[in-house]
Amino acid sequence: LLVFISAILIFTAPGVCYTRYINDFRASDEICPNQNFLPMGVNRWSNGVHFQNRGQNVWGQLAIVITSILFALPLLGLSCLQIATGISLFYLQICLSIVSILIFLTLGGLETWYATGFGHMGPLITQIGGGQFSGCLGLPNCHVLFIVKGWAAAAALLFLCAVLFLTDVGMQFLRKEKYSQTYTTPLSPHASCTPSESNHFNNYRTRIHVGTRY
Repeated sequence: LLVFISAILIFTAPGVCYTRYINDFRASDEICPNQNFLPMGVNRWSNGVHFQNRGQNVWGQLAIVITSILFALPLLGLSCLQIATGISLFYLQICLSIVSILIFLTLGGLETWYATGFGHMGPLITQIGGGQFSGCLGLPNCHVLFIVKGWAAAAALLFLCAVLFLTDVGMQFLRKEKYSQTYTTPLSPHASCTPSESNHFNNYRTRIHVGTRY
């Protein structure tokens, strides 16, 4: 569910905003222009003027969506199979969970990079109209911090998926330990006494034999 929500946020890209900074100090309130001015949705990835030059890198988010779905479905299928059949797939599930943790941490990091403008949107907004649009005209060390809040939320959901996979690994180990403790058969007290009784009897016979010899 989290994966599909993140995909929707990536494709719709709500909350496009930017803030002006001078000498690394905030110099303006957060500005969120009309969605028609800086549309970041998937329907504008191929024809948006603001996606010139490095802007085509935005298509990398399609790989993020596909990869996240591909790594979320197998574990969901394994969980359903385990519930339906009762078959333990402990080691397979642990391996897939560990791989998924690494994958979703990577995807979350990449989506964070996209959410902050992927090295393109901030400089582009700063240079629009020679700096008149951003308010950086004639101001040294002025730059714009760009963010797509929907993409930032998608990155947070991807990181949350990694945390949930880590939690699942812990629960699998706890379930395995509980299962092994429940089905461990204790030794019978009679079985534990038999060897000692036998040894005692043998020792007794040995002492009698030694005594009769001398």
